[in-house]
Amino acid sequence: MEHSEETIEKRKEYVLSFLKQKKEWIYYLVLSLIVYIGFYIRTLNISKLKDITTNDWTLAPDLDPYLFLRWAKYIVEHGSLMANDVMRYVPVGYDTSGEMKLLSYMIAWFYDIFHFFNKSVTVTYAAIWFPVIMFVFTAIAFFLFTRKIFHKESSETKNIIALVATAFFVLVPSWLPRSIAGIPEKESVAFGFMFLAFYLYLEAMTSEKLRSKISFGILAGISTAIMGLVW
Repeated sequence: MEHSEETIEKRKEYVLSFLKQKKEWIYYLVLSLIVYIGFYIRTLNISKLKDITTNDWTLAPDLDPYLFLRWAKYIVEHGSLMANDVMRYVPVGYDTSGEMKLLSYMIAWFYDIFHFFNKSVTVTYAAIWFPVIMFVFTAIAFFLFTRKIFHKESSETKNIIALVATAFFVLVPSWLPRSIAGIPEKESVAFGFMFLAFYLYLEAMTSEKLRSKISFGILAGISTAIMGLVW
């Protein structure tokens, strides 16, 4: 009996020691759970996006995503976007270099990747999943940014703060409809690059080495530019 109790105590000490050493992995595990919950919530409506009149997939009821989808289909079919969209501002047309050009290209690229693994995938179905995948990227960027804000705190404190903030962020009602399946909107991508730019900027400001400052500064600028091209 004594031997059994002694074995249990040793195992408890081993587990506690392991958890202390691998504490960072526990934080990432919790982050994965938080992101998964947000991911799951955003995909609950996918089964409702099947058009019973055509037996094909369709986007959720929002205006702009249908424009981005039409442009993405054109890119997939022709390799690049038309210079002038004659279906906007008729009869003059719209100069597509004006704004929002990158988003449609990103949907087309996502379709190419999706289609590589599943040949039956359509551009519309890829566009349905696109905002949810970008939500995952945004949630991770937000976590990194929030944790970096509190970089002067202890590892435990800054990770817990970042996890709680991320948990609120992924579930905030105003953010859900901009990153839910079926609505490939600008915000699902732009928010991710905005938080990434903030994070990289803080890395540049807090780095001690000049080379790191310059590198992170350049990356922050690139991330900001991508956000601008999307938004």
